Parts: sequence; C-alpha cells; structure tokens
Amino acid sequence: MLFLISLSIALIVAFLLGKLLKKHPAVFYIAAAVLTAASIIIKQSDMVLNSFTKDYILALFTRGALGAAFWVVVMWAGALPNGSAVIKKLMPIRGELSITAAILTISHVVTYGIQYISDIVRDRTGSGEAFRNFVITSVVCLIMVLIMVPLTVMSFKTVRRKMNAKTWKKIQRTAYVFYALIFVHIIVLFVPKAQNGREGYFLNVIVYSAVFIGYAAMRIRKAYLAKKKPERRKVPNAVCACAMIVPLCLIGFISRSTGNKETIKSTRESPATFTFEAPKSQSATTATNVPVSTVAVSVTTTAISAETVTTSASETTTASASETFFLSATTESVTEADETKTSPISLTTEPITEAPTEDQPAYRFKNGTFEGTGEGYAGTVHVTITIENDYITAFSAYADDDDPDYFSDAMQHVIPQIQRSISADGIDACSGATYSSKGIIEAAKNALEKAKN
Repeated sequence: MLFLISLSIALIVAFLLGKLLKKHPAVFYIAAAVLTAASIIIKQSDMVLNSFTKDYILALFTRGALGAAFWVVVMWAGALPNGSAVIKKLMPIRGELSITAAILTISHVVTYGIQYISDIVRDRTGSGEAFRNFVITSVVCLIMVLIMVPLTVMSFKTVRRKMNAKTWKKIQRTAYVFYALIFVHIIVLFVPKAQNGREGYFLNVIVYSAVFIGYAAMRIRKAYLAKKKPERRKVPNAVCACAMIVPLCLIGFISRSTGNKETIKSTRESPATFTFEAPKSQSATTATNVPVSTVAVSVTTTAISAETVTTSASETTTASASETFFLSATTESVTEADETKTSPISLTTEPITEAPTEDQPAYRFKNGTFEGTGEGYAGTVHVTITIENDYITAFSAYADDDDPDYFSDAMQHVIPQIQRSISADGIDACSGATYSSKGIIEAAKNALEKAKN
C-alpha cells in the first residue's frame, strides 16, 4: 500500500508537473530536501504522532518508499519502446527525476543508517538468520550509497557538460547494478515477513517483483531489438513475457505464508493488553506483613477479672485474620467505699514476630497496577502490570518506536511466560525478535520491582 501511494505521487510529479520540474528543478530539489530533513528530525525526536501520520506520511520518507517510487519512474523511462508517448514525456526530465529520487532516498539512508550503527555499537545485530539478513542488508545498502552519490552528482547539468560523453555514459550504466540492489534489499527484508503471514507483505513482494522483474525483461528486450532489429517481434515478446511470469510465480511461491501469525497492534494511544483470569480458589486474605497498629480501648466495669478483660477486648476490637492481639489489662484498686467506680483498661496491639501459617499466606507483591520501562529494539518499551493476590490479571505493553511485527511476536512469546512465573527472570526471548523481547522483559522487571512488598 505504501509503495502504491508513493508510486502515484511520483507519476503525478512526472506527468502533471513535468514541465515545471524541467523549468524550475531547484524548487523541487529544495522541497525534497526540506521534506527529507524534516522526516529525519521527526524520526529521531521523541515527537508523539498518531498512527496515520506515522505509518502513511512519515513512513513515505523514512522507509524509502517515495524514493523507490521515483527510481522506478526513472528506470522504466529507459525500458519502454523508443518513440512512445510515455518516453517522450519522461526522457527530457529523467535527470531531474533521478536527482529528486536521490534526495528523497537520503531520509531512508540516514534513518536506518543511524539504527544499524547503533545496533553494531550495542551488539544488537542478532544471531542466526537475523544476523545474516542484517549483514546482507548492511552490505547492500553501503554499495547502493556508493553508487548513488556519484551518479546523482553527475546528473546535474553543470557537471555533465564538463565530462566526456562516453565516459559519462559508461559510469551511468552502474545504475543497473543500483536498481538490482534495490530489489535485493526489498526481497531480503520482505520475503521473511510474507512467509510469516504478515499483513500486506505478500502483496508488497508481488508488486515490487512485478515492477523490477518487468523492468529487467523490458530493458533486455529493448536492447535485443535495438541490436538485432528482427523483422518479427513475436519471439522476443514471448520470451520477455516468460521472463516476467516465471520468476514472479517462483517468488510468489517462495513468499507464500507458511503460518497464520496475527500481528497485535500496540501503540501509545491503544497499548496491547493481555488479560488473565485469576484462579477461583484464590482468596482475598490480607497478607501478614501489613503493619499492625496500636489500639486503645476504654472499658467500664465493676468486677474485673482476667477472663472479663479478654472477653471485652475481643468484643470491642476488630482484628484481621493476619493480626494477633496481645492484651494487657491495668486496673486501679477498687475501694470498699465505692465498689461501683469504673476503672480504665488500656488494650494495645504489638506487631507479629512469628512466621505466617498456612491460614495466613504471605504475598510477594502488593495488589494494584504498576508501570515499568525498558530499552527495546528502536526505542523505549512501556508496560503496565496489574497484580491481584500474587497473580497477574492484566499485562499491557507498547513501544515508542519499534517494528509492529517483531514487537507483536515478542509480546505473544514473552508476556505469557512472565504471567505464569510472576517474574521477569529466566524468560526466553522470542527468536527473531530478541531485542523487542528484552525490552519487554526489562520493563516488566522494573514494574515487578515496584510491586514488591
């Protein structure tokens, strides 16, 4: 969806604003640079955005979708048949489009470059398949940047005019490698998510594959026709069609979902909440470590005995199941002249010193709701834990900035473990979402620490 939106914007600029782009390219370059800089600043700040702004506006720049869409227009401008109406429209502004595409791509390069460098410094590159994908995407992105920067500089007319035409053309051919690496980068990132049944990723793989494989087939066809100049084009057309359909079907087969994982959406506005039903046998008895207060009772009586004091105290003093009262009675002497004179009795309670019995369970945690934070994959993780009689009844979590898919996997894997053990120690992280898992575990540990008695 994001790529299709971006492609629509790129086509509008190319076909409806093409004349303005050709006449005033600096205006478009400055606008692209301002939007790129703004997206980087917003992404790196703690600014709170609603989900639509974050996923459908900011992501156009930071995820590289808009830059990729402009590159696609530049690509296809060189693959369509010469003399066609589309070629006549696009070729005069192809250089300007490529410069705009490069400026827009910088947002993606800087945003994820910062994240990748941070992962390396903090040893957060993962292991196994995750580490392999990290290495591949890192190397591919580095090569792409090394190709893109000089090609972009040479696309400015002032630079191009100073270069030898043949030399310029030979260097520009490295753009084919750049286009291929864009596709490799996308496939490495998206195919695993499509296989896991992530919403929208299978469609993304198919759309990107159709665009890039179709371009490759059409570009080879165009080069063949220009060189061989065959009288009949049925065979080249048939070969071109097969070259598009067969790889597309193969990638579609590989990318098909092998599971039915549901992504749980979790945001600051609507954190994901896991609820758990407390056992019916769980009693609401007060814990023994509740502080015991001192109680003073005044009793009026005429005949005082030890038994009377005990009875009176039990009738006038309410003690919880976890409290034991030690009563001391003090009486004034009663004279024969006034046997009916009342005497005050002072009753006090003292803290328990003995260990609780089976009828008086000691709870590790206070009842209530407690919050904690931890460091996730790309931002702070927030959790809220509700405890009732040493039983977690609710567990909410969200991340300031994390991949929704990985964070969803981490929540579904980690939270039930914490709930069962009522502890954040010894919890197994989710494979493939290690750092999101660690963020949840750290945040839960902080929350449970606050809840301890």
